[in-house]
Amino acid sequence: MNAAAPLRSIALLIFDLDGTLVDSLDDLATAVNLTRADYGLAPLPREAVVRNIGNGSDVLVRDTIPRARENFAEVYGIYLAHYNAHLLDRTRLHDGVARVLEHFSDRPLAVVTNKLVAETRRILAGLGILQRFGVVLGGDSLAQKKPHPLQIEHVLAHSGCTPTHCVMIGDGINDVRAGKAAGVHTIGFTGGVDGRAALERERPGHLIERMDELLTLIA
Repeated sequence: MNAAAPLRSIALLIFDLDGTLVDSLDDLATAVNLTRADYGLAPLPREAVVRNIGNGSDVLVRDTIPRARENFAEVYGIYLAHYNAHLLDRTRLHDGVARVLEHFSDRPLAVVTNKLVAETRRILAGLGILQRFGVVLGGDSLAQKKPHPLQIEHVLAHSGCTPTHCVMIGDGINDVRAGKAAGVHTIGFTGGVDGRAALERERPGHLIERMDELLTLIA
């Protein structure tokens, strides 16, 4: 897919967070397994947690902690406490992200994620990049989250940008689906959670293996 011509006249770049801008999987797995331990459950391997990331922390908790089906509010509260205590333990920027954000610092940038917005802002601030983004939306910011296009449409309205001059960049199928539904360009990052095969089935406009490929892909 990268053999296609570079994207030109892109005025607005929207990024997913987990698996795209940052590798946060270890800290998410820590929070899940600490919560499971509180209920006497054995830890899950990292790969089992990874499979349930991308739809928001509420879905992650329901899918990885059986007790949540009986008392979701209690379990979710415990999980959030654990995650907020550990969300910057090992979370780091993906290779090339700092260079990409600097390169495109003359254009409006946004984050659209299904993660809670308070956690998102804490991570961005803790990694020193919050100031790079004019808009940061989480899964609890609006009435809908990805794969619904509402978050992207909100960013477009805020920036005054048309869909043809915007690109959504993410590692998950929900990023591609939301971008397509909003009518923007889509770039799938294969170095995150969902992987190349899942992204290829969604047919994004482009696929990248490294974040710094954006430097030449977006003119």
